[in-house]
Amino acid sequence: MLTCFLFVLNSIRIAIPVISLFGSAPTFFTLWLLLRLITYFFCPHHMYRLFDDYLYSLYQKSVLFFFEHWVNTKIYFHGDYQEVIKRKENVLFISNHQSSVDWIVANMLAARQDSLGHIRYILKDDLKWIPLYGFYFQQHGCIYVRRNDKGDLERVEKGIQQIKSNGLPIWLVIFPEGTRYNPVKNQDALERSRQFAKQKGIPPFDNVLYPRTGATVAAINALKDKLNAVYDVTVMYSSTYDTNRRIRLAAASMAEYLQCQTKELHIHIKRIPIDLIPSGTNEQISNWLYQRFIIKENLLKHFYDDSRHPKYLLDLDSNREGVQAPLHLSDTIFSCIFFLLTTFLLLITPQGRSLYWQICLFGTPTTLLWMHLFPPQNIN
Repeated sequence: MLTCFLFVLNSIRIAIPVISLFGSAPTFFTLWLLLRLITYFFCPHHMYRLFDDYLYSLYQKSVLFFFEHWVNTKIYFHGDYQEVIKRKENVLFISNHQSSVDWIVANMLAARQDSLGHIRYILKDDLKWIPLYGFYFQQHGCIYVRRNDKGDLERVEKGIQQIKSNGLPIWLVIFPEGTRYNPVKNQDALERSRQFAKQKGIPPFDNVLYPRTGATVAAINALKDKLNAVYDVTVMYSSTYDTNRRIRLAAASMAEYLQCQTKELHIHIKRIPIDLIPSGTNEQISNWLYQRFIIKENLLKHFYDDSRHPKYLLDLDSNREGVQAPLHLSDTIFSCIFFLLTTFLLLITPQGRSLYWQICLFGTPTTLLWMHLFPPQNIN
C-alpha cells in the first residue's frame, strides 16, 4: 500500500509540471504570434525584441515555480553571488553540464538579477524538435548547433552577430563540454575527454569533461565590447557520489529532480570582468577556458570531500559559506497562474478548443519547415 501511494505521489509530482508546461505551449505560441504580428506592422523591430524578452521572462518564471517552489530541494549559492545580484549586466554564462536541470540553473541566477528575459542559449540541434518551443527558442535568439559538424562554428558566429545586432541586454549561456558528464550512460565522452587531456599533457579530469572552446572563443571575440563579465558557474548536485565505492554517479534528470530526488543543489559563481580575460588571440581564450575547468574539477573534488567542514563552505579562495536566497513565491506563482488561466480560457469554448488542437497538430511541422526555409540570420 505504501509503495503504491509513493508511486502515485511521484507520478503526480512529475505529471502536473509536464502537463502545465507543455500543455501551455499552444497558448504561449498564440501569444507570441500575436505579439509578432502586432509589432511587425506597428512597431520598430527593437520594440518587438523588448516585448519578446518580457514574454520569455513571464514563461520562464512559470518554469521556475516548479523547479524552485514545487520541489523541496534546498538551493545554495556560493562564490560571488552577492556581487552578481547587485546589478544587471551583459553576461557570458559558462557552466559545467551534468543534467538537463542545468538549463534551469541559468534561469535561477538570472531571475535573481532581474535579467531572465535576456537569456539566449547555445543548444544542441535535437532540441529544435520540441513542439512549438523549439521554433520559439530560435526566434528568441538561441543558436542550434550539431555536434562534430564543421559548420557549427560558422552558425555560432552568425547567431552571435545576430544577437549583437539586436542591441538588447544579453545573457549568453554556453556549456563548453558540449555534452553531459554522465559516468553511467556516457562513458564514450569521458574516454574522449581523457584522451584529449593526454594529448595536452595534463592530468585527466574526473568530474568534468575537457571543454570545447569554439563557441566560447567566438562569443568573447564577438561580444567583448558589449559584455560586462563572464559568469563561470559550477553546478553541484547532492547524491552524485558514492562514498563507499569512491565513484561518481549520474546527476538527476529533470523528471527525477521534479520527483524530489535531489535534496540539495549547490551553485558556485565566479564573476570575471571581461577586461581581465586574455583575449588577444584565440589560443589565449582557449587556454583561459582550460584553466577555468581545472578550477571546476578542483571545486567538485572539494565538494565530494567527506572531511570538508563546515558543510557549506565550498569556496577554494575564501571562507564564505553558501547562502540560501529563495525566490519569493510571488515572483513565480502569478506567471504560472497566468498561463494556466489563459490555457483554460482557450479550452472552454469550441472555437478556442479548435484553435488549440490545430496549433498542436499543424504548428510543429509548420514551424520546423519555417526554420529550414528561413534560418535566423536571414530574419529581419
